[in-house]
Amino acid sequence: MVDYLPRSAWGARPPSSGPGQLLASRVRGVAIHWPGTGTTSPIHSKASVAAALRGWQAFHMDDRGWSDIAYQVAVDQSGRAWALRGLRVQSGANGDVAVNQQYGAILLVLVTGEQPTSAMKATVRAVVADFRRLFSRGTAIVPHSAIRPDPTDCPGPAARAAISRGDFTPKSSPEDDMTPAQMTELKNFIEARTQAYALWVHKALSRQVDATVKAYALDLKAYDRQTNAADAARAAAAVWATQPKPTDDPTDPTDPTDPTDPEDPSDPTDPTDPPLEPFPPLPPEEAPKP
Repeated sequence: MVDYLPRSAWGARPPSSGPGQLLASRVRGVAIHWPGTGTTSPIHSKASVAAALRGWQAFHMDDRGWSDIAYQVAVDQSGRAWALRGLRVQSGANGDVAVNQQYGAILLVLVTGEQPTSAMKATVRAVVADFRRLFSRGTAIVPHSAIRPDPTDCPGPAARAAISRGDFTPKSSPEDDMTPAQMTELKNFIEARTQAYALWVHKALSRQVDATVKAYALDLKAYDRQTNAADAARAAAAVWATQPKPTDDPTDPTDPTDPTDPEDPSDPTDPTDPPLEPFPPLPPEEAPKP
């Protein structure tokens, strides 16, 4: 938002009955003007700008018979914005009723041969942004010569070149309309917030890293315990498999694959073997002597 100098700051006369306010449905944009006096004497000081505005108002009201000074807002080379009719009130500067209903009017306090200063450009961008907030369809920025029914050189070659370059077009970032002091304050604020955020992120990540390291250490210990137990079980099983069974004789030359032990009395008898003779009976016991 622009800090507009009020009409009282330049000693404005009260307007007569005028054309009324702009209708948002009709507005297409703003037209850029200059005084076109032909003088090369600069109008830079606050007092000289106020005096010039009073003179232009008198010319428009007394000589032209208009209701007020024709423009809505004036912007000088120091970047000051002067309230004239106001952004909502229909201007009388564009040429006829139709274009006055379709376009606002911003006066650049420029003299012949002057280039718009960076301060003037920044303020004009801010004024256009304010105009667009009031009239969302009014996005066009045109030189007066592009819409006036009759030929005109307004707003001069320097201003027309600035319009073509987009010097008066509001940027997407509000930084372009800030003063150097405001930009420095914003820069310091952003840097301080960035440092604070970086410190917060560092602390938060440090806590997360510490927690992750601790959890990893616990998991590694548990894995080691499980792995050691499994290795011990496999080693015990391997040793057990190599040990002789309790019924095995390590010195027995018998083929362990032989299903029958030859010394086992339950082995079947070879039919070619002669029959065994009966065991002789024991002699009778003698009677005990008396």
